[in-house]
Amino acid sequence: MTLLDSPRTAGPAVLSSRDLVAALDTPPVDDAPAAAAPGFDELRGRLQTWLREWDTQRLPAFEQARSVMPQGERTSAFRTAATRADGAVRITASLYDAPNRQGDALAWSRNWLTAVTLPAAPVDGRLFYRFRAGSRLVLDGRAETALASTSVHVGVTADAATSSPFDAPGFGTPVCRPLVGVEAREDVDARAEHDIEGSIDLRAGDRPAIAIVLGANLVFRDGWMRVHEGSGLWIGSAGGGPTGSIEVRFAPSALLELFDQAGIA
Repeated sequence: MTLLDSPRTAGPAVLSSRDLVAALDTPPVDDAPAAAAPGFDELRGRLQTWLREWDTQRLPAFEQARSVMPQGERTSAFRTAATRADGAVRITASLYDAPNRQGDALAWSRNWLTAVTLPAAPVDGRLFYRFRAGSRLVLDGRAETALASTSVHVGVTADAATSSPFDAPGFGTPVCRPLVGVEAREDVDARAEHDIEGSIDLRAGDRPAIAIVLGANLVFRDGWMRVHEGSGLWIGSAGGGPTGSIEVRFAPSALLELFDQAGIA
């Protein structure tokens, strides 16, 4: 089973379109109808306010999508706590491999997914998205080989009605690997966070979809290894905001063309 075989579920979303061109033409509420056109400072203030604002999109709870593990009693040695709608996946493991066992190193690999479909674009434009991906591994062990790694995949499609984010170009390659080859030894506590952002062009009526897949991998041989509570991965707002959400915003093509004409890159 591959990541592309995973269930392609998507939850509802709320994404408001802020048309800056229209916003700049709208006088303040307390202005009289006959008031003069807004001055430059007022226009600049409105623009700065618009640029600072993003829509927060909550993510459905991650679902386990793929699991690869050695045969035998070790199948239950890598455990995952029940997921919640907080953007996190929590893992633990207790592994032992006898020194007289013959063969290759033992390997576990597990993936979890979440996906959201956003409302239709009101006009041609571009969807921007951003979020932070983090991981923590609390390890202990003594073995010939005892390594743990985590990864994050992201897929985005312009219209969920015609294509899946799981089939998006580059989806099979991690957009980041927060922790790679962390060796289990006495009292290891490794952490890493990465900010991820991107954008995609939309046509009026397109309903974009975003999918995120988290992955954890263990490679182990000859000895013992533990992954303690507190280990896992999470997705949250960029800049260290609350977990369980990403940030999105829509910019109409008219606005982007205005920026281009004004030399704003």
